[in-house]
Amino acid sequence: MKPVNHLYILSKGRVAAVNKKDGAIVWEIKLKEYHANSNGYNYGQISAEGDKLFVASSGILFCLRVKDGSLVWVNELKGWGYNFISMAGVANEPAAAAAAATQAAVTAAVITSAT
Repeated sequence: MKPVNHLYILSKGRVAAVNKKDGAIVWEIKLKEYHANSNGYNYGQISAEGDKLFVASSGILFCLRVKDGSLVWVNELKGWGYNFISMAGVANEPAAAAAAATQAAVTAAVITSAT
């Protein structure tokens, strides 16, 4: 798989892909184009996995294509309210495991050097 050179951002109901090298906006979409919501979409969370972007904002979950921000699906999460949504995905597990292993190694080194 080709390495991703984009950073994905969410602000004031807009999602954008930003080029990491020069900061240029590659594409930008407005979430209200995919789902009208009177609460706004002012804040939320994004998780990228493969060719999909998962955006959680104002109690609604969106799946977008990373290449252009086009909509794959939307889930209103009926009955959950319009609160902040915290996400974790399979793509995040290797990074979390590596971070935990690094922290364990640092802690072990500190303990060893202190004794």
